[in-house]
Amino acid sequence: MYKIQTAMKSYRPKIPINKITILFISSAFVTAIIILRLFQLQVIQYDYYEAMAKRAQFGSSEIPAERGEIIIKDMHSDEEFLLATNITLNLLYADPMLIKDPQYITAKLVPLLFNLEDERAADEERINKAARSLPEEITEEEKEKLLKPLTDDELKAAFGQNLLEKISQKQRPSLLLAEKLSQEKTTSINRLNLTGIKVIEDKVYAYPPQITSLSHTAKSLAPIVDIPVSSLEKILKGESRYVPLQTRLYPDTSAEIKKMMSQEKSKWMGIGMHEEYFRYYPENSLAASIIGYVSRNNVGQYGIESSFNSQLQGTPGKFETKKDSVGRQITMGDSIITPATNGDDIVLTIDRSVQLKVEEILANDVDSFQADNGQVIVMNPKTGAIIAMANYPTFNPNEYGKIFEKVEIFLTEEEKEKNLFPSKEEGLYYYYPNPAALSRYPVFETIDKNGVARYHRYKNRVGPEVYHNKIVAWPYEPGSCFKTIAMAAAIDDGDVTPNTTYNDSGPIGVDMNVYTGKYDFEIKNSSGYYGLVNMTTVLGKSLNTGMTFISKKMGPALFYSYLKKFGFLDRTDIEFDSEALGKINYFENWTESELATHTFGQGLTVTMIQLANAYSAIANGGVLMHPHIVSEIRRDDGSVSKTDPFEIRRVLSEDTSAKMIKMLINAVEEGVAKEAAVPNHFVAAKTGTAQTYKYNRALTEIGTTIVSIAGFAPVDDPKFVIVIKMDYPRSNMWCAQTAAVTFSKIAEYLFDYYNVPPDR
Repeated sequence: MYKIQTAMKSYRPKIPINKITILFISSAFVTAIIILRLFQLQVIQYDYYEAMAKRAQFGSSEIPAERGEIIIKDMHSDEEFLLATNITLNLLYADPMLIKDPQYITAKLVPLLFNLEDERAADEERINKAARSLPEEITEEEKEKLLKPLTDDELKAAFGQNLLEKISQKQRPSLLLAEKLSQEKTTSINRLNLTGIKVIEDKVYAYPPQITSLSHTAKSLAPIVDIPVSSLEKILKGESRYVPLQTRLYPDTSAEIKKMMSQEKSKWMGIGMHEEYFRYYPENSLAASIIGYVSRNNVGQYGIESSFNSQLQGTPGKFETKKDSVGRQITMGDSIITPATNGDDIVLTIDRSVQLKVEEILANDVDSFQADNGQVIVMNPKTGAIIAMANYPTFNPNEYGKIFEKVEIFLTEEEKEKNLFPSKEEGLYYYYPNPAALSRYPVFETIDKNGVARYHRYKNRVGPEVYHNKIVAWPYEPGSCFKTIAMAAAIDDGDVTPNTTYNDSGPIGVDMNVYTGKYDFEIKNSSGYYGLVNMTTVLGKSLNTGMTFISKKMGPALFYSYLKKFGFLDRTDIEFDSEALGKINYFENWTESELATHTFGQGLTVTMIQLANAYSAIANGGVLMHPHIVSEIRRDDGSVSKTDPFEIRRVLSEDTSAKMIKMLINAVEEGVAKEAAVPNHFVAAKTGTAQTYKYNRALTEIGTTIVSIAGFAPVDDPKFVIVIKMDYPRSNMWCAQTAAVTFSKIAEYLFDYYNVPPDR
């Protein structure tokens, strides 16, 4: 009995397994999964899906940032003037999905939109970009082909073809799907080996025309890039709905296009216009080489527009509005605006009044002296601030493409034979006004339908060369202006004094040839020999033999160390991304003749900004300042960053500076720089005339020299340093009769402008 009761107590009736039980258990399991998933979606991943919902709900458009302005002042009145600002012009765009007849639209638009000068400028940008990134292994033939400018007909054909492709392209060739992906995700994408998908570093790109299966690609990628499959599939189609065709439409061009659109609405479906900010230069050509220009792609080219492009551009904003279930914008309800951050305003140190006058004087004198070009820099020696910086010929940034305008020239058979020389490029020649000199300009040959050769040149003769600010970007041989630097080094080191004498009896031999027992070269003066003279006379009369005497006193190592102190071995780091560095070989490689010629500015190259800065150190008591052309940067948030004067290092003692000032005054009063004098005022200056060479032969004919002058005033409290350069003047080959005259005019104006009382 006991056993039976025990067995009965341990018995439990089993639940019968039937369909209802299975359904109940399954429902409970599914419910648990749903609850867990909802918890994940609504709690754990709330932020992610809220953002996704907003992206689906909201339509967005970009709010363009206004490009910052470039400003100069009139220092007397403190009034500000805009060198670069913004205006609104129409941008022409296309929706290729709506365009029915791309050929028709292209045929109508090309005559209105094609601008030869603009296309020339764009081709010049292409060539410059290609030149900077040429592979080392490229052949000369490949290089020539790559850097060859397109002809006018080729440019127009390329423009039309490009326009046709834009408005016909219903599918985007490429698009960025995601960026900043983890290594794990990029590896996963690569393993999928999907056609039309490419990973580059931490970014994944899609190439819609190459994708063979949209659904498969979208399903495979969606979980990795965190985009819903349906949305990703639409994205991968790459439908092209907005393609900019032309920026900065002239008002009359806009009016003509609107007229055609209104007359033939059905044919122009898919073409539209809207206003955008575009660059405008109220002062036209004033300071053009300083500011550069903004290309039609809204990218700064040359000058301040280029070096401060990112700061000037600003950051676009975003405007978002809600959409209904079919994608229409809802006018009521929430909107989100991320405001644009406008670009920084750049205020320059340039004095507008001085810049205007300097450009006027320079243009007149370059033409008067029949020089190829000219440059002037005016600098404050105490602060390093640039007061004026002028290049001539120049250009108008509002019409930067016009520098490619050409005019036909008619050459005699004699000129073709003696003055016209072919280049390596087909159809490009160089015309040398004086075949013995280096001065030249490009000439373009075309063959008309009758087989007759016709010749054209740039209207301004030099073409795109005017874009370059040669003061910072083009090194040159400074000639005898450099004697001041060598003399200052020798005096500062104690090798000579202003009264040290030597016997200037004739040419000095250098570089003894051990095989012949004779000197390979002789150093000669251009103006004769003067017997027993001191160093003040050497500088005043610009005696090459005297500088050779000094070079032997100093030696190459010491002279090289002072070149470094003066900043000639480094860029000045003025605010231009185009600043070049001159060429001065290491002193251990100098021959005796090179040491001698370097002291009078030949066999080495420097930039005008370097030379102006070195003269500033001599003028201000011996301190090298950091040159700058930006006075302040004004940001969109109201903050201002100002440029303070910065001392780099002491180069000379104050005593050496004072001695050099007296010697440079003598160079104007008693020496070869007399034409630089200003009535009723003392000035300190040194002229320079540098020979040029062709076929390894020194050229001595008129029109073969580069003339320059550097100096400063007032002599007891210098307020300005002036450096002037002109290439190949044909009225006179010497600086004393050319650039020195220009120096006098500019200095006289500055004495009046700064209200400096007479000191003589």
